[in-house]
Amino acid sequence: MEIVFKDVEHRYQIHTPFERTALYDINLAIPENAYYAVIGHTGSGKSTLVQHLNALLKPTKGKVEAGEFVISSNKKAKDLKALRKKVGMVFQYPEHQLFEETVEKDICFAPINYGVSEEDAKIIAKESLNAVGLPEELLTRSPFDLSGGQMRRVAIAGVLAMEPDVLVLDEPTAGLDPKGRKEMMALFQQLHEQKGLTIILVTHNMNDAAKYAEHIFVMDQATLYMEGTPREVFSEAEQLREIGLDVPESVVFLQQLEKVFNTRLDYNLFTPKEISQQIKSLMLGGDQR
Repeated sequence: MEIVFKDVEHRYQIHTPFERTALYDINLAIPENAYYAVIGHTGSGKSTLVQHLNALLKPTKGKVEAGEFVISSNKKAKDLKALRKKVGMVFQYPEHQLFEETVEKDICFAPINYGVSEEDAKIIAKESLNAVGLPEELLTRSPFDLSGGQMRRVAIAGVLAMEPDVLVLDEPTAGLDPKGRKEMMALFQQLHEQKGLTIILVTHNMNDAAKYAEHIFVMDQATLYMEGTPREVFSEAEQLREIGLDVPESVVFLQQLEKVFNTRLDYNLFTPKEISQQIKSLMLGGDQR
């Protein structure tokens, strides 16, 4: 499912003294089976942007095309239930949305709500739990007896049970320790590669954006400030710092190496192995351009 924003604007509390512009002049495209990241400082418009993907918010100007669905400012959106099945949303702390007596019932809730039989929903629940790396024996457990990391995986399994084409992740690793964050990001990468899901990651973590995303949208002051591959975006380190963003640790290190060796380096290197190979080449006098 390709997603296209055309001249999208969103205003909150229109025609009141508190009216404000949350988005303006948004034109972007997200191809099918892609892994994109959205970055920006707090209040830049990231969450408002992604809430237009499944019509949790509607444009006050312009339109969003998500596959066959069109959400525009001047037409009543049709079949939003079908759209929200195609575009699954995982908010910050999704475990706060768990509510059923058992893990199985919680995961089955969405499929049954979409007309799937209880028997088939239970099959989907097993498959979804397996997809997030949890054993089937947890199906009969209360979700509130699980660890925090397990609860988050169950909540994500509930979204996957709708069998979406697009998975929108709004700060999905918030509150997790480094190990938990690494495992969660590896899970999303696996879902992208094995299930062909389009992943749209909203994050403050520049290292995650650099390592996993194919393309990055940079938001600032309610509009699209910059976009490109990780290499293109993080090559503009000074511009990013001007709008209050950090750059990946690897980029900071590579910039320091540039000064020491008086050369230009490839900023599209984000793993320790890639950087060590670059250092080895520098020490041997290799050409980095």
